[in-house]
Amino acid sequence: MSGAFKRIRRKFWFILNVGVVLWLLLAVYCLQVPPYEHWQAGFIAFSLPGALVLNFLFFVYWLFQRSWIMLLPLSVMVLGWQYHSRFLALNFGGDEPAGEAKVLEVLSYNVHVFNAYDDRDGSELEASAEMIEWVATHPADVYCLQEFYNNTKGSTVYNTVSRIGQRYDKFRHFSVAYKDRNKAEIGIVIFSKYPIVNKGVIEFGESKHNRAIFADLNMKGDTVRVYSAHLQSMSIKARDIENTYSAIGNQDLMKREGRNLARRLRRGFIARGHQVELLLEHIRESPYPVIVCGDFNDIPFSYTYQVLSKEMANAFEEAGTGVGATYNGPIPFLRIDNQFYSTGLRAFDFRTYPEMGLSDHLPISAKYVLER
Repeated sequence: MSGAFKRIRRKFWFILNVGVVLWLLLAVYCLQVPPYEHWQAGFIAFSLPGALVLNFLFFVYWLFQRSWIMLLPLSVMVLGWQYHSRFLALNFGGDEPAGEAKVLEVLSYNVHVFNAYDDRDGSELEASAEMIEWVATHPADVYCLQEFYNNTKGSTVYNTVSRIGQRYDKFRHFSVAYKDRNKAEIGIVIFSKYPIVNKGVIEFGESKHNRAIFADLNMKGDTVRVYSAHLQSMSIKARDIENTYSAIGNQDLMKREGRNLARRLRRGFIARGHQVELLLEHIRESPYPVIVCGDFNDIPFSYTYQVLSKEMANAFEEAGTGVGATYNGPIPFLRIDNQFYSTGLRAFDFRTYPEMGLSDHLPISAKYVLER
């Protein structure tokens, strides 16, 4: 009886393993599907990390069982390693460039309007000033800042264009998406220590908050194009997550909160699908090497990430280490801020700054060498 039970158990786990592999293959396929054509694909692709983890656990299980079946999850891991490296990067020091090489360090950061709207009573003023000073004194050559906030109406803290750009003699390209009732400017900005010889804005349809900008930088005789992008938000706040957690045990409330989250995710998948294609169309026309930074509001297992990674390398994957989470909120391990780069450049250093936790995003920086 014990032998028969073992065979049944073995068969049961094998069928489950095959099911996980099929799930994984379906999720990988859904990465290629534009969400505006089939929004369901966005949710299936979103589940890919779960399939990758389960497949790895099956590998460990069959390994301890000393079964040849471990070759099934192992082969999937090997063939799909590029998807594992999107979640966990294992780079321990790249090749340092030669002394005469041209190196460009780029900082990307969604600064969350420097928390200006959280400073109604002045209690957050010190934290905002700290964040602005941290950005202004960062040694990067280029800053790509999303949700940038600039108030010139008598503010000695939020006059950020002056404090970051003019104070440190940087060139800038600031695209103002809108102005609030205090006439403060909100948008996307690129600051550069190198001259900006050309610049522009990429509008994403009717969306005012979401857009991309680019600047062509004269880097000691060579030109590099840098993009700063802010794609459609997931529109999920901390309180939405908390409401979902608190709804556990209440079936009706769980359904309502679940449907609410699903609707927001669906709208985001569809909007970002259109936006990333507009961005990529513009990138393809660049006559120069390209670096694309920004808050993409999508995880590495998404159509947004997939279409960019098909044509460019990702700085975190090539030069980072660890998980590289950039979302500073109640959902752990989310990497939604990225830097992509084209041929003609090589990333050799990537950093995430968890100590700068004053925004709902963490800043990231990468160093690039211009290759001949």
